[in-house]
Amino acid sequence: MSKARDHIPAPFRVHVNGGTPVDLDPVHLSEQGIRLDHVRGNQYVLHSGGKTTPLVIEAEDRKNIKLSARNQTFAAVVLDHREQLLTQLGWDEAEAGLPSELISPMPGLVISISVEVGDVVSSGASLLILEAMKMENEIKSPSNCVIAAIRIQPGDAVQKGQVLLEFGQVAS
Repeated sequence: MSKARDHIPAPFRVHVNGGTPVDLDPVHLSEQGIRLDHVRGNQYVLHSGGKTTPLVIEAEDRKNIKLSARNQTFAAVVLDHREQLLTQLGWDEAEAGLPSELISPMPGLVISISVEVGDVVSSGASLLILEAMKMENEIKSPSNCVIAAIRIQPGDAVQKGQVLLEFGQVAS
């Protein structure tokens, strides 16, 4: 079981062209005189070290973006605080293999559970709704799996790091 760390190093972790991840904190960048100004549409200007660089930023989906600057194009994966936490919890299949448990990413109240023990679920299928800070968060399956155990019920108050569900592997 992966344990969540309480500390996320920066608000954003960025992988450019599949390279080593870089942690970025906009507050620290601003303190260093680095800023990104929106011009219009997908056009921006990066200010750094007294120089300006025009950028075109295109979002492919929630995490994947394409950056174009000076006739070069870069593919970037941007992980926000939530995505970093999910990765730490073992939900990044490429790095951690299939998770065996669903761990609560935050304290909250279980509103509903969409699965039962023995259900075979696909990656991305809705598992449960967890209310936190008056917002309903749909928690989805990180992989194709079978529900081995349900450790909570609707109406339960849960803590960050608490085991909610246990997963088994889908038989081949």
